[in-house]
Amino acid sequence: MTMSIDESVGLARLTQLLEAVQRQARRENRPLLASLTEPMPAIDPLTFFHAAASFRERALWFQPATNFALVSVGVAQSIESTGIDRFERARTAWRTLLDGAHIDGVTGKTTGPLLLGGFAFDPERVPDGQWDGFPAARFVLPRIMLTLNGSDCRVTQNVLLWPDSDAAAESLALARELDLLRDASSSQLQPARAATLETSEVRPPAEWQAIVADAANAIRAGEMQKVVLAREVYLQADAALDITAALERLSATYPTCYVFAMARGERTFLGATPERLVRFEDGELTAACLAGSERRGATADEDRQLGESLWASEKNREEHDIVVRVLREGLGSLCDELTIPDEPVLLSVSNVHHLYTPVSARPRAGVGLLDAVERLHPTPAVGGFPRETALGFIREHEGFDRGWYAGSIGWLGHAGDGEFAVALRSALVDGANAALFAGCGIMGDSDPEREYDETWLKFRPMLAALGGKAH
Repeated sequence: MTMSIDESVGLARLTQLLEAVQRQARRENRPLLASLTEPMPAIDPLTFFHAAASFRERALWFQPATNFALVSVGVAQSIESTGIDRFERARTAWRTLLDGAHIDGVTGKTTGPLLLGGFAFDPERVPDGQWDGFPAARFVLPRIMLTLNGSDCRVTQNVLLWPDSDAAAESLALARELDLLRDASSSQLQPARAATLETSEVRPPAEWQAIVADAANAIRAGEMQKVVLAREVYLQADAALDITAALERLSATYPTCYVFAMARGERTFLGATPERLVRFEDGELTAACLAGSERRGATADEDRQLGESLWASEKNREEHDIVVRVLREGLGSLCDELTIPDEPVLLSVSNVHHLYTPVSARPRAGVGLLDAVERLHPTPAVGGFPRETALGFIREHEGFDRGWYAGSIGWLGHAGDGEFAVALRSALVDGANAALFAGCGIMGDSDPEREYDETWLKFRPMLAALGGKAH
């Protein structure tokens, strides 16, 4: 391995840090975390993610419009939890991991030790084999992490050192891994190979529409106010699907969305979601209510008319108001100075209009990001209301395991800042096969055929990204 002078200096600094931390680990007879952040020349995050294909685990969190990205490579430590106390167990494990950590070179709240991962939609549902590797809650402290924030690019290396660890060997291994990633990132991405794709619906359209009708009847009978029903569509290709090409297409087409990918072995959960769940930054909490949708128009006049029709729709406004009300109640017990506009606005992405209400608040002392995620997840925008009644209906009637679809995914930094989004417009890819997911909010006056058509509208982003055709 040939290193530049700067890289040699970086290796020496990393080795010195790791050796000092290991000595302390021996004194205290417990594992301790060492984290070093250093500047590096700007690298395209998708190229860096692609360069990590040989690693068993990698992840991407990318907001193209702001050029903010986190790319996780490898695992320094993972945190998994199940059951109703999964949020508290994740909080406790993260605090334990940070206790006594040596953090060097941090230049902001998006560098240094940071977790990427998420929570499944419904932890009470027995997972099927399709979602192996994606438990009820899983977070990864990356072994190597790229942070791109505007034009600033940093790399963070994290190592958990045990009393009997070999600090010098760990330093050299990390240097080799980072060198491999740099070399691979210098290569141009190859154009995606055209694939032959077959699309199949898991459940016949008439059967799914009948479930929608049953849900609408239950709502009119007063059993619940809203339920979100999802569908699953399979794609089968004649060769392994190109994850990087799909992420490139999503980034180019939906630059204001959260483009994400969580890869474990052969499986990758990826998508481009417009829906922020909650963000915690500099002591302020911001969230979003996103419910009610309509397609974009083919002309400017048609597009404007469709947006106005959505905004005036009694069904969609009622659906949106439920989400706003539940979010107000959920955050009200955690925050002061809660600010919520009286009326929604239109949030328009490439293929759809949404009703959108932004929310800001000042969390009370001791309240953290995962407290807010726990209180809000899953929102009525992806589950329904009342929550437990709607979740019970989904478990009984939907007929498949959502896994991390409509779950909460995001990142959490060592200083407490971070952001989570709702994992919509997404797919689970396994080699040449993919499962795509989309859902609709069902109200008492919902029309089953229109709801079915709306799901196809929401399938389009991932269908196009993976090289398929729109319905």
